[in-house]
Amino acid sequence: MVMGRKARRKRGRRKGPAAADADTAEAPAFPEPAFAEAVDHYHHGRLAEAGKGLLAIQRQNPDVPDVLHLLALIALQDGRAEEAVRYLEKAVAAAPGSADLFNLLGGALSRGGRVADAFTAYQRAVTLAPEMADAHYNLANAFKEDERLDDAILHYRQAVELDPGFADAHFNLGAALSRVGRTGMAADAFAAATRANPEDAEALVSLGSVLAETGAGDEALAAYEQAIALRPDLAEAHFNRGNLLARGGRGADAIASYRQALTIEPKMVDALINLGEALLKEGEAAPAAEHFRAALEVQPGMATALGHLGNAEAALGEIDDAIASYRRAIDIEPDDSKALTSLGLALEETGALAEAVGCHRRAVERDPDLVEAHHNLGLALLRGGQLGEGWREFEWRRQLIGWEPQRDFPQPPWSGEPTAGKTILVCAEQGVGDEVLYAGMVPDLIEAGAHVVLECERRLVPLFERSFPGVGCVAKQDTPAPETQVPDIDYHSAAGSLGRWLRPDLESFPGRASYLVADSARRNALRKKYTVGGDGLVVGVAWISKNRRIGSQKSMPLGDLAPLAVRPGITLVDLQYGDTEAERRAFA
Repeated sequence: MVMGRKARRKRGRRKGPAAADADTAEAPAFPEPAFAEAVDHYHHGRLAEAGKGLLAIQRQNPDVPDVLHLLALIALQDGRAEEAVRYLEKAVAAAPGSADLFNLLGGALSRGGRVADAFTAYQRAVTLAPEMADAHYNLANAFKEDERLDDAILHYRQAVELDPGFADAHFNLGAALSRVGRTGMAADAFAAATRANPEDAEALVSLGSVLAETGAGDEALAAYEQAIALRPDLAEAHFNRGNLLARGGRGADAIASYRQALTIEPKMVDALINLGEALLKEGEAAPAAEHFRAALEVQPGMATALGHLGNAEAALGEIDDAIASYRRAIDIEPDDSKALTSLGLALEETGALAEAVGCHRRAVERDPDLVEAHHNLGLALLRGGQLGEGWREFEWRRQLIGWEPQRDFPQPPWSGEPTAGKTILVCAEQGVGDEVLYAGMVPDLIEAGAHVVLECERRLVPLFERSFPGVGCVAKQDTPAPETQVPDIDYHSAAGSLGRWLRPDLESFPGRASYLVADSARRNALRKKYTVGGDGLVVGVAWISKNRRIGSQKSMPLGDLAPLAVRPGITLVDLQYGDTEAERRAFA
């Protein structure tokens, strides 16, 4: 996030109220001691005394530019912009060649809301003094506020060319360039601002933001940390540092930065929301929900916060509350695609599958590029038996954030062409359980006359070689194995994409009893170990998924399996990974 900054030098850098312009260099027709006294009051902050003295002079000398100029400065400092404009209009009438006065008049007009007149005054100043950096800077600020960014950039550039040490002009140039997407140039401008003023923490924060956009994460982090060293109380620096760390997968460090930002600005809504998101990703749904609620206390009715609150409530299993939060978010922002598809997921939990599909469809209609909406729609359609469309939408899974990186295979993707006499590479994806599930379609390819090369997790190679005679099994690795790159392979397909062509409807599922073949020697040895006389069923059980995103949907308490343990002829064998000693001890 590039920081905003009000123009800090709109009044220019006039040396002092008594500095006359070339066309007003004659001896002033007013009491010099009285004017000098007023100037002294002004410089020492005694504005009331200064104003009183100047008004006394002005009553006798109504059109002296320096008197009118100083009265205008006092009026501006007191928030009386229209009064300042009146003084300055008289001043420029008396000194029509004064670029300084027109520059100041532009600032007063702008503060009084007279934007068009301000433009005229600034442009007059630039015309009178094209070498005046402040005039170009203030004209650029006016263009920027009017969203005429290209014109603003032109005049900021002229300001910094005329005055290379003009830090504010470099800063605002960077902000304007960032707004129009010229990120690299914006980084150069912010870097120039930090060179002109090495103590400017805000410029460092904005430099970090544009560096992060260009992918220069290390340099961005260094800029944020330098800003924090200069200004430990600058909440935006901690907040932006947290955003960068969160994007880099450093969740715990991001959380610490967000907390620091909130220590400084407890009602910083973006920090409350981003902290909640980071906590939710770390599995801390309850504190995440509290931060989303805190954001809603600051900005009641904020759709984004309601959507995130729904996500936290869903993670906590509070599905009815989540549905209510999503509905409130959608009432406020009917086109909030993320809230719509999240509502769909929550409705699926209640069994309202048709309504869930409708929510996912609405999300896709409103944002055709929202990957998770397509993916969620695909899963819901598959769940409801609408396999044809479901598989097509399921293809979006590979664009999900966090999905395993795409790997390069030289063969064209298989799109359902006849496979008789062809060689097809089936590429592993997702987890071991998914590979086993998708392997149920390998016999279909074999029966269609294809030669299959099956990539799989290394531990599955013996099982698949035993189950699918004649299939070449290759252990999966990050860089595809050489066996997958050979020219005699005709097609490749991700394992999860086979269903689009082999399971287009429910009738296409074969009636096979099984497609996996156990190692008979090991099976017999295990049956002998765990049963008396080798009779009865030996059932391996695993009851917890460690998947942070959907693990809760695939897990159950071990105690729920107790009824199986007491049935005659059944022996349960613990296959659960991880530390489950406490649960097993309680189960026993």
